[in-house]
Amino acid sequence: MDKTHSMALLVPEIKELLSEKNFVLLKQIAKEYSPLELADCWKFFSEEERLHIFRILPARSALKVFEILDIDEQRFLLNRLSEESVTPILEGIDSPDLAKIFHKMPDRAVKKMTSLIKRQEALAHIDYLMKFPQHTAGSLMHPEFIKLSPRMSAKQALVLLQAIMKPNQKSHLSSLYVTDDQGKLFGALTIEDLLIAPEDEKLSVIMSSVEGIKLKPGTDQEEVAKVFEKYRLASAPVVDDDGRLIGILTLDDIISIVRNEATEDIAKMVGTRAVDIRERSVFRTVQFRMPWLLVTLCTGMTISFIIKHYEPILAKVIALASFSPLIAGMGGNVGSQSATVVVRSIALGQVNNKTKTIVREMCVGLVLGVFYGFFLGLAAFLIYGNQYHIEFSIVIAIAMLTSMTIAATMGAIGPIVLSRIGVDPATATAPMITTITDIISNLTYFALATILLSHV
Repeated sequence: MDKTHSMALLVPEIKELLSEKNFVLLKQIAKEYSPLELADCWKFFSEEERLHIFRILPARSALKVFEILDIDEQRFLLNRLSEESVTPILEGIDSPDLAKIFHKMPDRAVKKMTSLIKRQEALAHIDYLMKFPQHTAGSLMHPEFIKLSPRMSAKQALVLLQAIMKPNQKSHLSSLYVTDDQGKLFGALTIEDLLIAPEDEKLSVIMSSVEGIKLKPGTDQEEVAKVFEKYRLASAPVVDDDGRLIGILTLDDIISIVRNEATEDIAKMVGTRAVDIRERSVFRTVQFRMPWLLVTLCTGMTISFIIKHYEPILAKVIALASFSPLIAGMGGNVGSQSATVVVRSIALGQVNNKTKTIVREMCVGLVLGVFYGFFLGLAAFLIYGNQYHIEFSIVIAIAMLTSMTIAATMGAIGPIVLSRIGVDPATATAPMITTITDIISNLTYFALATILLSHV
């Protein structure tokens, strides 16, 4: 049975049992489905239904479902469930994951949650991780890791790993780190390196350099993701100012970061915020979206004044009005395309030569403008040639060329300039590019029309 078919059966069945308050049968049904299947259909239930479902899950299944859910849903459950239901979860989740959840919770709620945790080592780790700003390497790292001495042989290292490893620490084997007695990081190696090396080979010989991948705890998560992508890492070390190893970041951590950053960038590109995607309140959603829409409104009023200024030529050549939305729209589209490409290139660290990037996008806009300008000018001549002569077609063609060239250029300049002054370039996309393009293209359009068609 495929996932879609399974969910189509599972959701109505659970909803019906919840409405009938048949919790005995519901508990039996929940046991028949995997935590992954339950998490997949979680979004189809209301908040109250989710709480009922979670309460009847067996402890192991509840923990697995909780680990799969996104962080906002995890916070919701922790805030709404009883202490009896919350305690097993808090005891079963790793310290770094708990620190991520606690970071945006009120201090009072965090204090209540930590009072339910009995593991003193976990409490110490959570307290340490929460000292670092949210969305930094320090707040995301795992403070538990395996340290090996450079004086060890490959055989000694393998024996040590067998002695101290636990079943739930397999991810720690993705990369192993070599440090001195003071904890200063020397190098890294993998379990494969140990297995293929001669038994008496020293780790100082086997290990590889970590100079290019060492991260500071204050490094922003987006920069962390770039390092992982650039060097194809499975893990990376986090070191303090003295070069001592204080934590590790794994690929699993980075996958969630990339997803969150992508969601955030997509939201910003349309003038809102990532929270808007999950927000249920109409008023909060309006608050997120209003600022850029206000900018668009002001720009629209500016365009209205421009059109009013050129009313005499519009009154003479009414056909000009029919092409104005098309010219502005095409410019806005190509500008958004350029902005999206440049924002993504900046995010991936691929903009090495800013001038070259701007010139390339300008050339793209120019070529597209020539093609579509010629096409639209020809169409204008076929429709209105007898009435307004060749001058009208020339105005339409040049206006389209200008609009698309300027839009593509602004689509490249906007993100680069904002990135240079320390503003997230994702905010420079659709709203800003479209509004600037509309103003310039309309000015060009009606100014040309006034010059070339004044005799009509």
